[in-house]
Amino acid sequence: MTRLLATLCLTTALCLPIAARADDAADRITVAKDLVQKTLIKNLETGFTGALEKTVATMPDEKAEAVRKEIRAEFDKQRTTMIDGLSKAYAEKFSLDELKHLSGIYDDKVYQKFQALNADPASTVTTISQASVTKLLNMLAIAAAGDAQANPAGAPMAPMPPR
Repeated sequence: MTRLLATLCLTTALCLPIAARADDAADRITVAKDLVQKTLIKNLETGFTGALEKTVATMPDEKAEAVRKEIRAEFDKQRTTMIDGLSKAYAEKFSLDELKHLSGIYDDKVYQKFQALNADPASTVTTISQASVTKLLNMLAIAAAGDAQANPAGAPMAPMPPR
């Protein structure tokens, strides 16, 4: 009887850390999911919805609705995949306290005000950012087009002259 009691005590003692680690991992994933949903997914949803509506704006109503339905269904699938995958990745890299700290940052009212300003398409911040990014993207497109004209596909590039 003493052996049985000792075995039960040892088994219980060995299982407690495993259960505690499993609880901690589950807690980290839960907090990470919340973090992913209120940060990345919220921003993705906002940007995606805007892009989708711009895309279907010129389509006939019936076609626009069909496109919305199909693309929204795929978006929902991808959102679930992202939430699950990103939550697990963050839960592996951050402690529960670190995840809670990050979550607190995103809950901060001043930070939310900052993010709202950045997300507002009518804000000066957005206008400045879009103008700069557009100019840079146009420069890249011009450089790529010039390179494509100078080096047609399959033509070997000229060697660099020695310095």
